[in-house]
Amino acid sequence: MDTVRRAALLHDLEAARRAIHLSVFLFFHDPIGDELAGALIAAVRRGVVVRVLLNVQKTRMGDPFSTGEKEMMKHDPNVLHDATDIEPLCRRLRDGGVQVADTNIDYDRIIPGNDTRLSNIAAQIRDTISIDDLHIDHRKVIVIDGRVAYCGGANIGAQYLFHTPFDPLKEAQAEGAEQKAQGHPEPWWRWHDSLTRFQGPVVPVLDSHFRDRWILDGGPDYPEEESHGPDATAAPLDDRGRPVRTAEVLINEPNNQPNQIRETYLRLIREAERSIFIENPYMYHPSVVEALLAAKKRRPHLRVDLVLPARRWNDNEFAHDAQQYHYRRYLACGIAVYEYQCHFNHLKMAVFDERFSIHGSTNLNYRSLEDDKDFEMVVLVDDPDLARLVLREVRDVDIRHSRRFTRQEVEKTLAGWFRIQTRDPRTLLLLSRRVL
Repeated sequence: MDTVRRAALLHDLEAARRAIHLSVFLFFHDPIGDELAGALIAAVRRGVVVRVLLNVQKTRMGDPFSTGEKEMMKHDPNVLHDATDIEPLCRRLRDGGVQVADTNIDYDRIIPGNDTRLSNIAAQIRDTISIDDLHIDHRKVIVIDGRVAYCGGANIGAQYLFHTPFDPLKEAQAEGAEQKAQGHPEPWWRWHDSLTRFQGPVVPVLDSHFRDRWILDGGPDYPEEESHGPDATAAPLDDRGRPVRTAEVLINEPNNQPNQIRETYLRLIREAERSIFIENPYMYHPSVVEALLAAKKRRPHLRVDLVLPARRWNDNEFAHDAQQYHYRRYLACGIAVYEYQCHFNHLKMAVFDERFSIHGSTNLNYRSLEDDKDFEMVVLVDDPDLARLVLREVRDVDIRHSRRFTRQEVEKTLAGWFRIQTRDPRTLLLLSRRVL
């Protein structure tokens, strides 16, 4: 998320007058987390109701997830505590009047209350999940006054949100070391990530999904209209204040329903006639791979660009192994494969035919796209202007800072390397439980 987007988020939080709803996977106790916590507490002092969903245990496990949080904070002489231990941060939020609920819950518990719809959702999830810790609420959504919302891939932490944008030409850790030597206030390395800002009718829909998870995760019930301002149903606008034609919220939950986000990706890939652009940090689910190959073979003129993370900066070697497993087939049929350089690319966006764009938290891997899946959320927007903006400011810019693979280079650099579709333990366990 660049500094402009971050400034927009802080501005919107400071302008809140009714309610702030924030749902995030990881919320680190680092300078950025502290700053966001301060903004939320300040909102409470103004009379704003603030509710936060986060995962205490998984944030504590941040480094096993390879976020690099602990090592990054060693570069900051002002951080003397463990930034992955967020119990003190949660106490500060609660003491400041913020309502906090942990998404790392026991899914077997019975949901209190008389809401039949939520009880049915809880029962479907309870019947599907056999091992709670195999599933996470991976969604990132912030809703302010039912009027403005953010949805994307960024968690709350120093690698995701920052005052000073990174230099895409400088290697991440070298840039952090340079800034530390200069006494820069943010001596960390940064990830390439995003949150997309929305206005209009899609915002109350995002807010409704927040309310569902809030109650299902043990938060106290509240009237839905409490957080919706008078302009919540105004015409939808994109990040630059221009009208958006349609915006649809798609969600995944570990239930007995087909994976809605996967099926949408497959449909858009299948129907694409001119171009496909996908930027994703973990892209190796077989259904997406096969759909891309089939689409390109069916329409040889179809432009397909994939922008993926490079191994040196990838936070997960298992994922990168699975990602590169498919490069030969991509290149053999003319799909362009790029690996983003210098910084880890955690962006999750896609554009189809310069018309449809996808913004959200969903990775294109097993744990997001299986039917037995994590909790995920994306917004599908049907608007050519926004789609072309993403292509111009994301695809075209990121390609310039990426390394494009050629067939000859793949044969040379990957020949003899061990590549397998997945060797991630959690994924293998999930797949062992899948009904084939």
